[in-house]
Amino acid sequence: MPVHALPAPVRVHMLSPLTFNDAQEIGDQVKAGSPVFLDVRGVDRELEERLRDFCAGLAAALEGSVSDVAQGILFVAPHGVTVSRGEIQGSASATPRGSYYDAMDADVTPLFRSMPA
Repeated sequence: MPVHALPAPVRVHMLSPLTFNDAQEIGDQVKAGSPVFLDVRGVDRELEERLRDFCAGLAAALEGSVSDVAQGILFVAPHGVTVSRGEIQGSASATPRGSYYDAMDADVTPLFRSMPA
């Protein structure tokens, strides 16, 4: 029976950007293969939309993905990484944000509790 090496652990980053300059950190982490949870709840709507646009372009360029996992929380993933919506799907409901984005209104506590520090 062949022996296979275990895959290297994936480090998930949680970022709370303050300015658009923080987009560099998002890009660096995703390009390095690390998924990022992005908390945009503390930024104004203009910055949030700029960051969302940046993440969408980044994901498209790297064949990754961007998902709203809760209101104001985005999951930016490199190619081959996805988030299971099973834990949050029961309590999530789409909520219009007054812009061209929709966000999820859900409790993400179980999701964050399952991530290593």
